[in-house]
Amino acid sequence: MLVDLIRLTAADGMELDGAFFEPSPDAKPDGPIDAVLCIHGSGRAFYTAATSNMANDLRNRGYAALTLNTRGHDTVWVDRQTGVAEGNAYEILDTGRQDLRAGIDYLSGLGYRRIGILGHSMGAVKVAYYAATEADARVAAVIPVSPVRLSCSYYLESEDAEEFRANLEMADRMEAEGRALDLFYVDFPIKEMFSAAAYLDKHGPLERYNIIQHAPNIRVPMFVLSGSLETHTRLLDVPQDMITAAVNSPRAEYLVLEGGNHSLTNMMPEAGVAVLDWLASLSAVGVSVAAD
Repeated sequence: MLVDLIRLTAADGMELDGAFFEPSPDAKPDGPIDAVLCIHGSGRAFYTAATSNMANDLRNRGYAALTLNTRGHDTVWVDRQTGVAEGNAYEILDTGRQDLRAGIDYLSGLGYRRIGILGHSMGAVKVAYYAATEADARVAAVIPVSPVRLSCSYYLESEDAEEFRANLEMADRMEAEGRALDLFYVDFPIKEMFSAAAYLDKHGPLERYNIIQHAPNIRVPMFVLSGSLETHTRLLDVPQDMITAAVNSPRAEYLVLEGGNHSLTNMMPEAGVAVLDWLASLSAVGVSVAAD
């Protein structure tokens, strides 16, 4: 697939790489959305298959699409400007709002007026969190794919509670010892390496990014997509719970694809069709208040 490689700069100076999928000049998208920002999941990048294939499907149906790294891309990388280690292992999730805004700014600068934001896995959390916390009238729809439940209280009541509690205690101890940026390995809620600070930010008792709690603040149409094989504690029943909580969205729906795994990597064509069908079903009236 042919794309334009780009580099954007967030408000704090962080450089973000991405790819712009420009539709053909004579292609017109179905429905009122004219562009979609696509955000990768934990430790992934703008060129990850689930993200780039979704963007290509969108482009082929007339939508402009931008896949963009957040600063949480890959597990660890070093910012050559500052010498600071970044990546999923160190990410404070709230900073992702600057990254998404940079992508929306880029699309808006090209003349797109009704922008959808779509994310896979942790990217799904980021787009839902952005829609709930940012008064960005350019965002006209939000599409979380395989969203993750970041809820300390929920985890502590699950069958994984003992393992999770041990992780919390380790992170708390490291932070108390002045080692908040030291790394440790965990198997829950994902097999990954985290700094103590990043683990507590995402999974600690403050539940800053519990998207079920944020869902009532989403005021644009929302479509949550997942697979039936997503039965892990961090994924179980999240689409249903998000839609139930999204009481202020003018249109909130979810779809579970039978046989689909996490991020629907085994059903990428079907996932693309589901998103495209939903976008085509939107009415201009339903998104005009948020976008104009």
